[in-house]
Amino acid sequence: MTATSSEHHVKVLFHLEQDEDGYPPARVETLWAIKMGDGLYKVDNIPFFVTGIAVEDIVSAEPEAGMLVYKEVVHPSGHSTFRVVVYNHDEVPEVRGLFKQLGCSTEQSHLRGLIAVDVPPSVPWDDLTRVLDTGRAQDRWDYEEACLARS
Repeated sequence: MTATSSEHHVKVLFHLEQDEDGYPPARVETLWAIKMGDGLYKVDNIPFFVTGIAVEDIVSAEPEAGMLVYKEVVHPSGHSTFRVVVYNHDEVPEVRGLFKQLGCSTEQSHLRGLIAVDVPPSVPWDDLTRVLDTGRAQDRWDYEEACLARS
C-alpha cells in the first residue's frame, strides 16, 4: 500500500461464528478495504477466516463503537477464496508458488502452514481443482472453499 493510497484504505471488521471446537481461532477478523463512498468498501486483502467474502467484493459497512462493521456483500467481484493448510511447513513457499503460477495470489497466516488463496475469475477452474485435489491426494495439504464466485 502506498502512502498516497493509505488514506483511502480502512479496516472493516467481520464477526466470525466459532464452532464447538473453537474454530476459527478468533471471534472477529479485520480486512483492508478501499473507501468507495456511501458506506461502500472494496475488499483489498484475502480473508483467512471470513466466509462468503472475496478480494474486490464491494461490501457495505457501518460505524459501530469506533469500528467499521461489515453488513453485507453489495456486489460480488467474481473472485473465489480458498484456505489451504500445508502439512509440511517447509513447503509453504513452494505451494504458494504453485498458486502464483496459476494466476492466484496468496497470503500467509500467522498460523504456520495456513495460506489464503485468492482466485480471480481469469483462472481456469479445471486447473485450480487439479492442483488442489492433487495436493490433497498426495497428503501434502488440505483445503476448504471459503467463498466460491457467485455468478
